[in-house]
Amino acid sequence: MKTMRLLLAGLTLSAAITAAAEAAAPATPPRLALWITDSIGTTDASLCDLTRFPAVAPALPTTPPTLTERDVSAWHPQQGRWSLDPARYVGYAAAQKLQDHCFVLAIDGKYVSSGVALSSYSERLTGFTTLSITTRDDALDLQLLSSNHGRYMRLIHVEAIDAVLGQRPN
Repeated sequence: MKTMRLLLAGLTLSAAITAAAEAAAPATPPRLALWITDSIGTTDASLCDLTRFPAVAPALPTTPPTLTERDVSAWHPQQGRWSLDPARYVGYAAAQKLQDHCFVLAIDGKYVSSGVALSSYSERLTGFTTLSITTRDDALDLQLLSSNHGRYMRLIHVEAIDAVLGQRPN
């Protein structure tokens, strides 16, 4: 009887240690990480271009990302547009928190791009990489563009983003 109690106690302790180890194990790191960083205020947004000093490799922020692939509810590769989860990012108020700031994008822990996050309706013309934010029926859509300057605007990094978001069901 005593042996049985010791055996049960050992199994219980083993299960508790296994559960604690699983709980302490870090979650799978995000594949796509987007940080919204400094406000651009009335500047020309040049502070957002982390590649402006070619001798210095861009560093990723040390804070948790503002959003990851887990915050994306739909990916539309033909338009290079991803829709954010409406449960977390709703309408104009959410757009206001993201736009007119710098951003940094990383995929699989590696720097991909940096630039300025602007409303798709912004009149601000910039030659810097632009994360265009569109409010549509209280949902937010993002597109990564080469600039916010008319005919020079083109989608960028669609293949890299598709490698992450294209693996998920829409």
